[in-house]
Amino acid sequence: MKILDRYIVLKYLGTFFFIIGLLIGITIVIDISEKVDNLVESDATLWMIITQYYFSFIPYITALLAPFFALVAVIFFTSQLASRSEIIAILNSGTSFYRMLFPYFIGATILAVGLWYCNNELVPIANKKRLAFERTYIYKRNFSLHFNFHRSIAPGTFIYMENYDPDAASGYKFSIDKFVHDSLVYKLRCDKIEWQKDKQKWRLYNFYTRTKNADGTDKITKVSEADSTFSFTPSDFKFFDNLKEEMTTSQLVEYIKYLRQQGLTGDEFFEVERYRRTSSAFSIYILTLIGVSVASRKMRGGMGWHLVLGIGLSALYEVIMKFSITFSTNSTLPAILGVWIPNFIFAGIAIYLLRKAPK
Repeated sequence: MKILDRYIVLKYLGTFFFIIGLLIGITIVIDISEKVDNLVESDATLWMIITQYYFSFIPYITALLAPFFALVAVIFFTSQLASRSEIIAILNSGTSFYRMLFPYFIGATILAVGLWYCNNELVPIANKKRLAFERTYIYKRNFSLHFNFHRSIAPGTFIYMENYDPDAASGYKFSIDKFVHDSLVYKLRCDKIEWQKDKQKWRLYNFYTRTKNADGTDKITKVSEADSTFSFTPSDFKFFDNLKEEMTTSQLVEYIKYLRQQGLTGDEFFEVERYRRTSSAFSIYILTLIGVSVASRKMRGGMGWHLVLGIGLSALYEVIMKFSITFSTNSTLPAILGVWIPNFIFAGIAIYLLRKAPK
């Protein structure tokens, strides 16, 4: 790697992390101002707020805004290079504009790979801690009757209830399905399930089990009423809309497969989340190219106009993303297309701006 390449890569990454540190600090201050009353009234200590909430909040907000941070970082330092006539000097030295893009894409690759890994593995783990803290200490939600509850309780094992009442700790039309290598090996169905607090067991009413034997035959058992112990208790039943944010990608894939096997609705929301994680990481390449093409031209107003244009394009990207995702979740548009359409559109914009860039 040449000196120029190292210079641009370090400028890119250094500016990116500087802007992250600055904006994350501002975001935390805003978040504290919005939640300060709930935090003061809660039983959470300062140490718990910092370690359990904000240590998990930082990865979440960083991953969410990383493509925007990348665009701002590229515009910020590239505009400085243009204002100091450094880009003109680079081009006059015999280096082509396309060759100058090489270190930008090295920096974009580092950020894109890091964001992809965080989106798929690290951020869901942080979200689980963050959202659990919010439910316990900030919002303190009281969950009422919940319908069509389905959840994975172990690899290949899923439970379903047509409706569940958290106050009474009882559910109706309860089932357990266990799969081994995509083959159903155990099924339990019952009309009602009710938690027995004194026994710390579940009471099942009018249930039957179906077990696949080693020889391929089925064993069916029917019982009118019995107590049973499962690996879950009422406290394990969580009802919230952002479950997909707490799942790693492997868990999302398994859960989508289960929803389809059972003929249940809602898999499109999880599909969108699954593809969004890769699409978000890839968008860093596109926004980097847009940033370089916009900021490399020396113009009156300097960095200010460059940033305005960049922020405007970022806002447009988010608007298009919202529209396309809405079509995917509420219409027949495939989830992968709904998530990637903004990237296709902005790839075209990036190519147009690249052709107009000074060379």
